[in-house]
Amino acid sequence: MEIGIALVFIGAAITAVLGFAGSAIGMGFAGQAAAGVVGEKPNLFGKMLLMQALPGSQGIYGLVGAFLILSFSGVLGATEALSISTTVGMQYLFAGLPIGIAGLISGIYQGIVAAAGVSLIAKDESNMGRAIVLSVMVETWAIFGVLISFILLISIV
Repeated sequence: MEIGIALVFIGAAITAVLGFAGSAIGMGFAGQAAAGVVGEKPNLFGKMLLMQALPGSQGIYGLVGAFLILSFSGVLGATEALSISTTVGMQYLFAGLPIGIAGLISGIYQGIVAAAGVSLIAKDESNMGRAIVLSVMVETWAIFGVLISFILLISIV
């Protein structure tokens, strides 16, 4: 296998795995807090489930980023052997890092904020909207990571 194509695969894998890890850790934090609340107030299960799901979006961004890398590089759906230089392969690898790193960090911190939001809702259900907004604010940085990665991908020559 050419080094350039291997770098494309590494870039796609890193992008996805970092987003998945951020989501899994963040959802774990929020889920832990939610489980404690549901034990006391089972009627809040739906609201707790939503709070736990919020940090899951970073994993979706990582998946989309990996798909975009494979698609833009021509690897996805290729019917014949591709030739990608090492330099271009490195560009694809680096283009995925903003999605992956932003997804990892924001997923973890969104989970921490979502866990705090779970406590806020447990005290007063009318705080649901506030808890969601506080959690979603952290996700803004993951969205910026997607935007930067997309700009980098369309700039590869």
